[in-house]
Amino acid sequence: MKAVIGVVLLGVVLPALSKECAQLYEENGLSPNFNETIAHAIHSLTLNELRKFNPLAEELNGVPVVNPRLNDPTETERVIPHAPEEPINKNFVSEAMNIIDSVMSQVGQSGDQFGTNWPIVARIVHKFHMKDTWAKIKEEFDLMKQPAKDLCVCLKDTKENGIFQAVDWVARQYRTAPLLTLLNKPLPKLKDAKSWEVWRARLVQYYDSQAITDAATYLSCVLNHIS
Repeated sequence: MKAVIGVVLLGVVLPALSKECAQLYEENGLSPNFNETIAHAIHSLTLNELRKFNPLAEELNGVPVVNPRLNDPTETERVIPHAPEEPINKNFVSEAMNIIDSVMSQVGQSGDQFGTNWPIVARIVHKFHMKDTWAKIKEEFDLMKQPAKDLCVCLKDTKENGIFQAVDWVARQYRTAPLLTLLNKPLPKLKDAKSWEVWRARLVQYYDSQAITDAATYLSCVLNHIS
């Protein structure tokens, strides 16, 4: 098994989709593997980031994410049902430097989400890759019409449509896998420009327009009813 910085899910056992929901997904342009693309987009979401989409996003937001304290021995849940607020250190002036401070401050702590398998540079790249992905999703989110209510009922039922299981797959990789992969291929150690070329070529594939649409549709269902 190999740890993932992005998500290509193989062997995830999914519940059968209801005929009504399956038809709605197809009619509204979601991809056949929407549960995987959405899981990649949300697996490390925080309430802080949700409030960039909608400032009124709530603590009980219904967005399942990998438990930020995944490797704390007292934690029993790999996936938690609501994206939590992330405490960000305020020791520096810029958001970027405070995020790096927060990432570094978790390394080696009992609640460290990534355990011992993730090199420090990979942690920082993952953090900013996800923030960049969310920024891309928000561009489409801001232009999107509110999805139909019946579609949103289906999309928000994450245990029935496979989104929850796909997020759990990510959590299990974080906890058990010894190596980093991306798009199901091993990643070189990130140490120079040549290795970064490999990482960059893989990362940009997550900006696929269909994957972005899947995620924007889901988040629109979750957030646009809040007022």
